[in-house]
Amino acid sequence: MPSEFEKKIRTEDASGVVQMIKDAHTVRKVIEWPGVPSVKVQMRLLTASEARLSKVANQQEFKRDGIEIGVQNLADYREQEAIHGLWQVFSDPETGKPLFKSAEEMRTVCTNDEITALCNAYNAFADENDPNLDKLSDDEFDDLKELIKKKPDQIPQKVTSLPVALKLLRTLVAQQKN
Repeated sequence: MPSEFEKKIRTEDASGVVQMIKDAHTVRKVIEWPGVPSVKVQMRLLTASEARLSKVANQQEFKRDGIEIGVQNLADYREQEAIHGLWQVFSDPETGKPLFKSAEEMRTVCTNDEITALCNAYNAFADENDPNLDKLSDDEFDDLKELIKKKPDQIPQKVTSLPVALKLLRTLVAQQKN
């Protein structure tokens, strides 16, 4: 009997597949606040759109403040770019409410060491949950594809990267046409 995912593919109900992909982006992780193990916070992955808007907000902030980006301040620019994304990532694990209202609020609350630790935690979380096609071998991709075909309920845990999801979709649709 075909799975729900296979039915959607066969009927070419792309909107249903897209919704399944969107639903897969609910991955969350609770971590300890750097240096304060008794404080727990929840983080989530940014969407590609949120990451892009964070970069734009950082560019606008530097422009508004009259700061030219050059070799002398590139590290600061990248650090501030990370903060523009990070402030959106963290929430209270009990209520789900965001911890910060803006990048500026995060900067006023956090130390540089905390921001570095949170950035490292986020990057590790993203690597763990957002497979990079460049890092995924052909065999790993085939294994993922076979798992999804057999157990479509694993999509939310295994496919949180849009490029991976689109490659899976193209591959599975192509197989259905053959």
